[in-house]
Parts: sequence; C-alpha cells; structure tokens
Amino acid sequence: MRETDKLVPVITVVVYYGEKPWNGAASLHEMLNIPEEVVQYVNDYKMILVEARQNECKFHNVDNEDFFNLLKILLDNSKPVNEIKEEAIEYTKKHNVEKSVVMTVAGAANCKLNYELEGDGGMWTVFEETENEGRIQGINEGRIKGIIEMGLECGLSEEDILEKLQKKLNVPWQKAQEYFQKYVAETV
Repeated sequence: MRETDKLVPVITVVVYYGEKPWNGAASLHEMLNIPEEVVQYVNDYKMILVEARQNECKFHNVDNEDFFNLLKILLDNSKPVNEIKEEAIEYTKKHNVEKSVVMTVAGAANCKLNYELEGDGGMWTVFEETENEGRIQGINEGRIKGIIEMGLECGLSEEDILEKLQKKLNVPWQKAQEYFQKYVAETV
C-alpha cells in the first residue's frame, strides 16, 4: 500500500424486524470475551441498528419509508389483529404503496402473499395467510409433541420415534431429528 492510497470504509447496518426489542450485541466488544488487560488494544466496532418496529430513521426514498411504516404497523402487538389489518390496508391505499414493497414486507414478516394490484385484496391475503400458517404450525407442533411423548412413554428408542415422525409427518430423517432435539431441549 502506498502512502497516497486510501481504504474505502465499510458501514454495517443491521435491520431487525423481530417482534420483540433487540437484545443482542451492538458492538464487537459485546460479542467477544476479552481479558480486561487487553480491552484497550481491541478496536470496538459499533453496529448501526435499525429496529423496524420502532425507529427514528428519516428516509429520502418513499419505498423505504413505506416499508418501515408497514412493518411498524404489522409488528405492533398492542392492538388486535383486525385493527392491525385495517390500519395496514388503509396505509397501503392512502400511500399507494408499490406492490414490491408490500411483497417485501410480507417476506420480512415470513408470510405468503397473493398481492392483487386492483382492490384491497393484497394486504388481506397477507393476514389470512399468516393466520392460517400459524394455525397449521400449531397443529403440526401438537402432532410432533404427541408422537414424541407417546413414543417416550411407551419406551421406544429414539430411532423408533424418529421413524414414526418420518412416517406420520412425511418428513426426511434430518427433519425428524430436528423435531426430536427441539422437543427434548424444551422439556429439559
């Protein structure tokens, strides 16, 4: 490197859109176990954290503004689902939110979407799919726990329980192992 050469800085921005407030590390020092005598020699790189559910960001791009405003609406757990649904639909209509933004919000919220450009079906579908996915997930979790509990109560080996999970849920061996390990971790 020559004396006149300069490096280009890298800025790390983390966009967090979880339902609960961020409780993870926000700097390099928080992620390391550093002996006290060397702390002063280790650079502490700060992370720029943007929480989608609560932030003070000023955006110059309307799509970014719509994205964060919709996430803020969707992640507000203090209101009933129907009220949140109405508020999100009203926001998309009032601000003429782009289809790509609504689809990105749906992706960030991990729900399927059949967005209709005409009418107000787009946001309704997000909520209906999310609600249905939650219901299906709850049913599946109940089935998984039931199979594992019955297997353990009947004295079946882990391998036999995994085979039952595979057969009853039509999942690969690795997925059955994940279910079993998660159940065991939750009950310990």
